Amino acid sequence: MFSANQTFEAERKDTVRNAEATGVFCWQLATYPLREAVNITAEQTPYGVDEFERAGLEKVWSTCLKTPVPMVKESPVRFECEYYTTIRLPGNPPMGTVDVVIGKVIGIHISDAVLTDGRIDMSKTQPIARCGYFEYARITENFEMIIPGNKATLLGLEGSVKEHKALNDSEKINDDDESRPS
Repeated sequence: MFSANQTFEAERKDTVRNAEATGVFCWQLATYPLREAVNITAEQTPYGVDEFERAGLEKVWSTCLKTPVPMVKESPVRFECEYYTTIRLPGNPPMGTVDVVIGKVIGIHISDAVLTDGRIDMSKTQPIARCGYFEYARITENFEMIIPGNKATLLGLEGSVKEHKALNDSEKINDDDESRPS
């Protein structure tokens, strides 16, 4: 998922238009080291201007999508996505209208440099977040809180494909046992 403010002329930005037209898009983690490039690519430029070139970013191409899409090579986390839908959040023209683009992740690229014990280490990625106005935040520390309750209801949140598969396999075995005649 990503969001993009519409232009002053109430038009969709290039990334939104391209995702809707091609049915694919890529998302990359915005990080503190990339902050200046992130800011440059937010500028409203005429359709077709190469934002990678303007921001001095190197392209690497998607490998899982039906239509190849450029990704930011310098970003440590990149997702290849199939487009699902766009939600338009209305604002007070001429500003404030935002397109939220939602997709299904079908390919993930993570730099080994940001992994600790096989998991993404947020302190190594230094993600940035838009807070409003012209303010951003850099995430330099994180903490963990596990939601109380049944462990099965938390499956997937911990990031373990192995545990998820094991639980699904055990549920299939139990379902098969229940469907057999006594």
